[in-house]
Amino acid sequence: MSWWKQLRLPLLMLTFANVVFVLGQSILDPNIGKRRFTAFEFPAVVPLPSWQLVATQPLANQIVEQPPIGTVVFPGRQYHYRYQGQPLEINMRYELETDGDVQQSTTKNTAIQFLPNQPAVVMRQQASGFYGLFVYQQRAYLNACINPRGGTTVTPAQFDANRMRYDLQLTRLLPWLLGQQGLRDNRCLWTQMSVPLQQSSPQAAFGILEQAWFDWHQWWQPRFPHL
Repeated sequence: MSWWKQLRLPLLMLTFANVVFVLGQSILDPNIGKRRFTAFEFPAVVPLPSWQLVATQPLANQIVEQPPIGTVVFPGRQYHYRYQGQPLEINMRYELETDGDVQQSTTKNTAIQFLPNQPAVVMRQQASGFYGLFVYQQRAYLNACINPRGGTTVTPAQFDANRMRYDLQLTRLLPWLLGQQGLRDNRCLWTQMSVPLQQSSPQAAFGILEQAWFDWHQWWQPRFPHL
């Protein structure tokens, strides 16, 4: 145990220095401890290979009171694409302090109501992560949460697993101690893609959605909003 005795004093000194630093910052900076989020606006144009953007408009902001953070604004945007006569609609919402429940977000952001066993969500996993597929009133849907780190998720359990794996890092410890950001980054880009079934089968529609989703996620993942 001689090595521990040699390291104990330097570790104690380092801990004390960090405590003094944080205390000094909290005295000098009145905003310490107040969570701050950088404002984010969805771009009006997002390229999607093979698809032509035909219309886009912002969704109405969702304004939520989340103590102790205060008023939180969830911006959103809707995109309409077309390829060889096939329309594609994409809704996105930037969610802060979420639990990653995509089904709940879908109910909150749309008129879709998930009744027991209807619609039946098909969960699939690819290299990019998890996503859910379902049919509702003659439209096929793909829903997922793009995470700040890690693969996409659908359920709170999947979202929590990402947070435990990617957020609890030593590099995030000091900003957390200073109150600049949470130890867990509970943000999500809620994404919903849909196409009308028309004369196609659900499986054919799911294939269209999946191909568009892979390209969409590939564009958004490195552009996740900064804190």
